[in-house]
Amino acid sequence: MKSELSAIESVLHLMDGDTLQSLLLEETQQRQEEGYDVAAIWDKLELPKTKDQLVDIYKELLNAPRNQEFSFYEPDGIEEIHAARPPGPRAAKISCSADDLYDRVYGGWLGRAAGCMLGKPVEIEAGWGKDELVKYLQLANSYPLRNYIPRLDPMPPGFSLNRSSQGCCLGEINAVVEDDDTDYTILALHILETYGVDFTTANVAAAWLERLPYHRTYTAERFTYRNLILGVQPEEASQFLNPNREFIGARIRIDTYGFAAPGKPELAARLAYRDSVLSHTKNGVYSAMFTAACIAWAFVTDDIDEIINTGLSEIPFNCRQAESIREAIAMRKQVDDWETAYERLLPKQAAYNFVHAINNTVWMVLALLYSGGDFEKAISIAVTCGDDTDCNGANAGAVMGILHGARNLPEKWTAPLRDTLYTNISRWREHRISELARRTVKMAENTLSKNQE
Repeated sequence: MKSELSAIESVLHLMDGDTLQSLLLEETQQRQEEGYDVAAIWDKLELPKTKDQLVDIYKELLNAPRNQEFSFYEPDGIEEIHAARPPGPRAAKISCSADDLYDRVYGGWLGRAAGCMLGKPVEIEAGWGKDELVKYLQLANSYPLRNYIPRLDPMPPGFSLNRSSQGCCLGEINAVVEDDDTDYTILALHILETYGVDFTTANVAAAWLERLPYHRTYTAERFTYRNLILGVQPEEASQFLNPNREFIGARIRIDTYGFAAPGKPELAARLAYRDSVLSHTKNGVYSAMFTAACIAWAFVTDDIDEIINTGLSEIPFNCRQAESIREAIAMRKQVDDWETAYERLLPKQAAYNFVHAINNTVWMVLALLYSGGDFEKAISIAVTCGDDTDCNGANAGAVMGILHGARNLPEKWTAPLRDTLYTNISRWREHRISELARRTVKMAENTLSKNQE
């Protein structure tokens, strides 16, 4: 602990005052959300501080006491997570032809790509909520969403689309443009092809350093990448000066693990865990495990409630993420329209950063619950909820794509993609989505042959 504190202090002293102040504010918020008593830290941050004083406050923050009123149990180890989860199916036999398996995996890839492209133009740096997004869509005569988002020209005062939105709006799309949400999906496939299902977190770290450009990583992933460059070991990188460790980044990386483990939610969640813990902890990891398990179970049933409950069965029952998902499930039973449900859930979820795992996973779940099994409704609701729009559209699209299969997805969502996906990954610029699906099917077939019960 003493050597770790010394390493932390050394890195803190390399930062300029503004960067250090920002890091300290984010870490204080994160510790508060994790159940630490940081009231004294907030008081100290109200007045201007020198750089040395900020370093001292950061060290004090690391020793903040637990808030005795914090009632959640949120372990980090996989065995502890398993011990804290509710009963669930863990695995089921599935029987489908090779053609059907390919069609559903291809549907998952296409659904993820379409959902990502739908949300990308309105993935705004400051974070649009539902109200801002609906106002823009109404100005574009596109509310409710029934197609990709139009670009208004001239742009109305007070609105601006994502600066990387070129090629993502209605009438502009000729392929899936570069995006971290799809980069990591491909990287996960590479990890499985290279190391198999027994890959380690260190293997994930090596793949990042070999293939990912640093400037194409964000939030927790960027902090982790920096840590790896500094020589922090992969098993420690998620908690070293990383205040974004419960953000959504891990959840955007794990769809491939669900695709490759059809009918095996426990395995999918375990694979997601090994990838996620490189950069995330607690609910940042749980959201990824939950989503991977949902994707794996979508091969078994088209019952959305069952899929979501299966996802819940792979994460601790008494964690903040599980509680928030259960609240969304309960809201679906009380309220018939998703917008009213959203407004009732918003006060609690708005307390989190717009790219936090907990609130964004609630919006994804809300979209699935109110979709009625309709692909278009699912991705449209997921995006219209705002916050991390492309991430939520992508994960919802992956689940629904598996349920429907590629052959049954609406052409207006898939045809503009032209079966082409571009990436930021080193030496892998362009891919055929169908070929990615074929490669994923090989992984799924291996999983089924080795793990079929």
